[in-house]
Amino acid sequence: MKFISLSKSEAVVDKSILKEEFKAAVRTGEGRLGDCHLFYRYFINVKYVSYLNINKAYLRIESGESGEFLLRESYLILFFADGTEVKLRFEREENVRTLLEYLNENYPNIEIGYKKNKEI
Repeated sequence: MKFISLSKSEAVVDKSILKEEFKAAVRTGEGRLGDCHLFYRYFINVKYVSYLNINKAYLRIESGESGEFLLRESYLILFFADGTEVKLRFEREENVRTLLEYLNENYPNIEIGYKKNKEI
C-alpha cells in the first residue's frame, strides 16, 4: 500500500505511523477518519491529509443521464491551507455526510458547506 499526500504543503509523515493510524481509523466508505489524518483509499493507494491542513469541506452531487439510466455521483470537496482544491469520489452520499459531521463536531476551524460567492 502506498501513501500519497493530498496536499503539497503536507509535512512528511513516517509510513509506519500512517499505516498504524490507517488500520485504527473509522471507515466511512472510501474514506477513513484517523486520529490526526483523513484518509481516502483508491485501489492500492491511500491518500491522506492532516485535519489541521483542511480549511473548507463540502459535499458535491453531480448527476446526469446515460441513455435511460440516471447517474448520480457524490464527491467530497476539500480546500487546503495552501490554496489547493481536491475532489474525492464516494460511492454513497451518506459516507460523505458522516465524514462532514465528524469534521464539524471535532474541528470547528474547518468551514463546512458550500457558499456561493455573491458578486455585486
